[in-house]
Amino acid sequence: MTNSFPYMKKLTLLILLSILSHSFACNCGSDSTGINLTPADNYPRWLKNDDYHTSQTSGITRIKESDDGTQQFLLADDIGKIHRFFINEDTVFSFSEIKFGTEATDYLADFPKLDFEEIFFDKYTGNVYLSIEGNEENHLAFHGIYRLKFFDDDICEDSVIALEKLDFEPKETFFENLRWNIGYEGFTADENFFYLGLENVQTPDGEFTDSTVIRIADKATFKIVKEISTSVLGIATICGLYSDENYSLWGIDRNQRKVFKLKFDEYFNISEISFIEIKTVVPGYNNFEYVGSLESITMGSGNSLFLVDDPWHTYFIPTDEILNQLDNSTINNFNNFIPVIYKFDID
Repeated sequence: MTNSFPYMKKLTLLILLSILSHSFACNCGSDSTGINLTPADNYPRWLKNDDYHTSQTSGITRIKESDDGTQQFLLADDIGKIHRFFINEDTVFSFSEIKFGTEATDYLADFPKLDFEEIFFDKYTGNVYLSIEGNEENHLAFHGIYRLKFFDDDICEDSVIALEKLDFEPKETFFENLRWNIGYEGFTADENFFYLGLENVQTPDGEFTDSTVIRIADKATFKIVKEISTSVLGIATICGLYSDENYSLWGIDRNQRKVFKLKFDEYFNISEISFIEIKTVVPGYNNFEYVGSLESITMGSGNSLFLVDDPWHTYFIPTDEILNQLDNSTINNFNNFIPVIYKFDID
């Protein structure tokens, strides 16, 4: 997430105008192609339990489901943290922090900010990838997609011992439009291709525009084979991507508070496009909204989608008029900027 002051200031008008220009009847929706997202019972929820919570969570990916129905995920925070996350019986949350070994810690030591964005488990290869945004003047040296190496090559181990930066070609295409704190907030893959979603294509003076790009690379060669501008698609930002099958993408347009679904033909021409508006509501109080910043998406079991809100500190806490109608625990969660997780059933 773009959380530095200059960029958040530029986002303010865009998001507030988006909120004012939409009238939401529920925190779900449907589109003309017939896709419906229905809020799951007991969601949204605070991304915490009694003694553990995440912070500035910007990435989520599901690893597997156990025989007892427990779903296992990885979470990435844009303050340099990775967590293992379990959901049992759909409402019981448990967590553990994934540590970095000496080699990994040394590798990351020179990064001006451990700006972790997307985390993605590739079910076809068993690899886990992490998108990191570059910051400060030499930001291009740090922007990238990194393969994580776990202890004993076991993704169930809670230790990352090394990172390997992927070398996409051509480099000039990969780095085009990357800026200080503006990088690939969406990353996913199907069986044969990687999909990279840039947060936004900005103006020369660093202002947000109404469009971005999706770059598609061959998994075998890391060659970028297609670039798709969203200027005619109505997608302003990409802050999370998930591929549910070959030539298919789910994504989040944070600034317009929409989930989108794209389908491609074999030449990556878009054959279908769908949009579903998402209402961000206070957990336990579906009649109250807050200014959300949805930044990550993955698919769970049973044809469901999980979305995570990375709290935008400037606007996350509701007005006193709303806070005065909430319980103390909820108020504390807002004041502590606890992320919120949403679950939707796909109809």
